[in-house]
Amino acid sequence: MSRRPRVKLEQPIAYYHVMNRTAQQEMYLDDVHVPGFKQVMLDIFQEAVSVFYVNILAWVIMDNHYHLCVEVQKPPKDPEDLKLRFERLQEINVNKRRWQPELVNACYKRFTDLSEFMKSVNFRTAIAFNKARETSGHLWGARYNSKVIEEETGLLKVMCYIEHNPVKAGLCKKPSTYPWCSAGRLKLRLARGGAVNFPAFDFLRRVTGKSRARNYLKFVDELADRLHGSPFDPDLDIESCELPIAEAELEEWRQQFASRAPENWSNQAFGSEAFQNQIALLEQTKAQKITKVRQEAVKRRRFDPGDQTQQKS
Repeated sequence: MSRRPRVKLEQPIAYYHVMNRTAQQEMYLDDVHVPGFKQVMLDIFQEAVSVFYVNILAWVIMDNHYHLCVEVQKPPKDPEDLKLRFERLQEINVNKRRWQPELVNACYKRFTDLSEFMKSVNFRTAIAFNKARETSGHLWGARYNSKVIEEETGLLKVMCYIEHNPVKAGLCKKPSTYPWCSAGRLKLRLARGGAVNFPAFDFLRRVTGKSRARNYLKFVDELADRLHGSPFDPDLDIESCELPIAEAELEEWRQQFASRAPENWSNQAFGSEAFQNQIALLEQTKAQKITKVRQEAVKRRRFDPGDQTQQKS
């Protein structure tokens, strides 16, 4: 059976939820197999972001899997910027290459491709894991899962869903207290007075700078308490977070999180029904094109008189 075609949007900015599990879902990412490996993974994520046109908006590393919410950009082609990214890649590559102007198109195609980003991350984490253990073999199981996210209806939900993973696993009561998720690292950076460049999404545009980050943290923590902590408290004032979510929406969030809708990989979209139908149509069209190409290739082999594999001995 052929692999399911992966839907990737050809537009200036697209958002995805991606997840990858370890082989046999073993707890390879804990501190027993390789002490400090979660930090190694985080460093690899950050290095990949410096090369690819990808921003990680939310992330969590658990003991046997990780989640990322990413923004994939397709900006205008800039040869100088591509050269800089290529040179960053050579700094971490074993086999070094020199920049050539004719590499512009190939680098642009690679650096704006989600699959290439994930391939780089998973390859480098596997190499680091095996090197630390002086062994060989697979770190990751099946190919990574992905969903296209509709910004208006799904982005904030997916980010919160990712942040809530350690809460649901019983590792903490608030995402901001777990050191291996974006909320925990964001809180630590704010506490240290570090620079924070939190993205100005539509639901955060009315506040600026560190206020956006603080409001996001407060919202994520309060929502975790509402959805996974104590029984539903209608008196809890969610408006104090300065994030626009209507009271009537909370039950929908609760149901979607309980059913794990953001990581229901049977479909490749998360958002409104219309958006899901749009992505399903794209997937169907892509599958039909792949099938047609394969059928034509079979016909060419079957009727090519020069194809020795088709001639009887």
